[in-house]
Amino acid sequence: MDSFAGGTAVVTGAGSGIGRAIAIQCAREGMHVAVADVMASRLTALGDELKTEGVNVLARELDVSDAGAVTAFANEVLGELGVPRLLFNNAGVLQIGETWTQTAESWQKLLSINLMGVVHGLNAFVPAMLEAGEAAHIVNTGSVGSLVVAPGMAQYTASKMAVRGVTESLLYDLAAHQAPIGVSLLCPGPVLTSISDELMGVAPSDGTTPPTEHLMAGQPDFIPAEQVATQVFEGIRAGNFWIFTHPLAGYLEDAFEDIVAAKNPAYREVVFDASR
Repeated sequence: MDSFAGGTAVVTGAGSGIGRAIAIQCAREGMHVAVADVMASRLTALGDELKTEGVNVLARELDVSDAGAVTAFANEVLGELGVPRLLFNNAGVLQIGETWTQTAESWQKLLSINLMGVVHGLNAFVPAMLEAGEAAHIVNTGSVGSLVVAPGMAQYTASKMAVRGVTESLLYDLAAHQAPIGVSLLCPGPVLTSISDELMGVAPSDGTTPPTEHLMAGQPDFIPAEQVATQVFEGIRAGNFWIFTHPLAGYLEDAFEDIVAAKNPAYREVVFDASR
């Protein structure tokens, strides 16, 4: 895919961070945009900004963990804006803590958003995309955590590794149908978002006014969400499955060499090495 003008894009978790930046980039590409977020207050300013690009906008409060709500949202999108050419299953949350301290309820809550939110988005939109038979693309937001394990991140890592598995399987399933639908797994590294702020102890904003500066601004490796949106569209245009925001080749080569050699896992800091 190369031209997007006039098509419809759907973005979940669009109220802040990467989702917000992607939604704005979609509008700048001339796409009509359906945006959803669990916090309705985050969508008002975003909707106004998107409309300045001269595109149609549908903004709805949405809990992606609720399959029925996602289906209802999809039906509204299909009725008002048509079948999406771009689908971004982006909504996600992060909770940290040692593996044995996380309750069953907290596991279920995080997985219902990070994993099942993606599944619900696929179930709600892909059948219509297949029936339309037109060129389209799906981007599921994973994480560096889809490939990298870190202490204190069991829930998040499990959910994002599962999103990787779902997304790769989706690629094969669509190929078996010879569908003209591309698939990408977005694997962000350190990005200046509300999640990074919350990790540093900053209370989440209601999103009515996006922060002008994040707590981690100026720290090594942290990049703005707008840069991620640019990388996402570059990846879609190139037909790439893997969309990395940071260079991971060196780390992954070392990690997979250990796996092939059946070495016991040994934690190593991720170093983003552009030379490999």
